[in-house]
Amino acid sequence: MEIINYNDAWYEKLVSFLKVNWSEKHVIYNQELFNWQYKIRNTEESSSLLLVNNGMIVGFLGVIPSLYAVNQRFVNGAGLAMWIVDEKYRNSGIGILLLKEVEKKSLLTLTLGCNLQVAPMYQRMGYSYSPNLNRYVYPLKLEGYVSLLPKKIDNSVIYEWIQENLLTQSEMVEPNEFNDLKELENLYLNSIAKNFSLSQVRDASFWKWRYLENEGYSYIMFGNPTQEGLIVTRLESIHAPENPKLDGLKVLRVIEIIPSLNTVWNGYIDEKLIELIKGVLIWAEGKGCVAADYQLSSNRLEHILLKVGFRLQNADYTPTECGIAGLFQPFRNLVNPINLVWKCNNDTENSIDINDTYLVKSDGDMDRPNIWPLPERGAKLE
Repeated sequence: MEIINYNDAWYEKLVSFLKVNWSEKHVIYNQELFNWQYKIRNTEESSSLLLVNNGMIVGFLGVIPSLYAVNQRFVNGAGLAMWIVDEKYRNSGIGILLLKEVEKKSLLTLTLGCNLQVAPMYQRMGYSYSPNLNRYVYPLKLEGYVSLLPKKIDNSVIYEWIQENLLTQSEMVEPNEFNDLKELENLYLNSIAKNFSLSQVRDASFWKWRYLENEGYSYIMFGNPTQEGLIVTRLESIHAPENPKLDGLKVLRVIEIIPSLNTVWNGYIDEKLIELIKGVLIWAEGKGCVAADYQLSSNRLEHILLKVGFRLQNADYTPTECGIAGLFQPFRNLVNPINLVWKCNNDTENSIDINDTYLVKSDGDMDRPNIWPLPERGAKLE
């Protein structure tokens, strides 16, 4: 057996391998989306690895090559996404060879949305583990929001929540287009890099790859990097063809909130940022969204979110009024929360507290389509 770097020449064999050993159908079998996610260019070797035996694929570890900031130092790292071993070789230990090979070349390895059965193995190998990102939710339209809850609730509870945070007292904001990617990079350096011990570096190339040239979603940005800050969002249309009441309802997925004042991360209440978030929610309500959500590994923005009117959804989908579905495309009420594991591969920087990390859905493969093509009513800004 040998470990080799994946390139496009292996694509058809890899899809055949995955269909047998993982899933018969999956969105990642769209080659444009696959190449975008793993940063694969033409016939160049990628960072993703194949385990090959006599010319046949028996293992695959998808790697998203990324730059990370670890304790104020920029290091080359690997976002792990999709780790599959031929059924005949599972529990033989050969899958570990793929992971160890990545660790040799990467000062940081990280994955979001780790299989719960695999998480203990990561921990035995020295990885830090967090069971879930913090998820905050907000009701925009009473009836639509209630329909996203798996348990019945007195509508007055949601009505009172909405009334407590009347958005009519704030002004709607419109999306902005950002052509100066260096300005976005500087926002990251001044806001996130200075305040967190672990984050993915959001340099100009990151913004271009992850959001502006995304093969799956159209992202919508708001704010001003030199004033109140930046918000990255997208519209998601619920896919539930068996339930006409739900099918086509829209949700605002807030992916990033980056304040321009870095003191916000340490408890400062920035009224301009609060008004920006509220203005985005008003915009989303006007687009027909019934709810909004936002996820972050740290709790250091919670004081701002609570001021806006968001509430924390616990990992077990409690309390009832906050228990909106975990997946919208396709619609599923209860799914495992997005967990994460990470490891600094130099044995000296692994004691990073979860609240000293800035990691959101788009830092792994957790913010890419689950359905392809996308439902006709969703995702694209009209």
